[in-house]
Amino acid sequence: MNTLDAIFSRKSVRAFTGDLTEEELGTLLKAACAAPVGRALFENVHLTVITKKDLLDKIDCAGAAILQNPSMHPLYNAPVFILVSAKLSGPNDNVGYSNCAGIVQNMALAAVELGLGSCHIWGAVRGINADPALLTELNLPEGFTPCCGLIVGKTEETYAVRDIPEDKIKIAFIK
Repeated sequence: MNTLDAIFSRKSVRAFTGDLTEEELGTLLKAACAAPVGRALFENVHLTVITKKDLLDKIDCAGAAILQNPSMHPLYNAPVFILVSAKLSGPNDNVGYSNCAGIVQNMALAAVELGLGSCHIWGAVRGINADPALLTELNLPEGFTPCCGLIVGKTEETYAVRDIPEDKIKIAFIK
């Protein structure tokens, strides 16, 4: 698959049928490491690969609580959650959040190539940040804040190049 086909095929998958192989996980993590990071300060980002079922359940509950929907499962029973954290300089650190988003997008595109299901995760991350005990359990390096993440796993869904409307996002040209 070429890069544009992967971009135009990527979608959020919320139905999973199985775990990843070590090779698939390794490819996703390598894609993460290939992402652009502001001023090449890779020491300011951190990945936490979570496969431990009871911890995934706690994160799921924290996300449902923050989204005020106790019956919700914001991790969609995915077997793997890759949490991306950053050492932020403050609440408006657009570089730190952008670094994390770029890392997630690289992994999501790699998942398309591998035929794996994936979905960017934000709500469950809000839940993590609101739960000091859960933050402690994640054992993040000092000074790091969870910013976003990717759930991933085997899926029966397939990818096909979609027709993307060119006016989907409003665009202004200044000439």
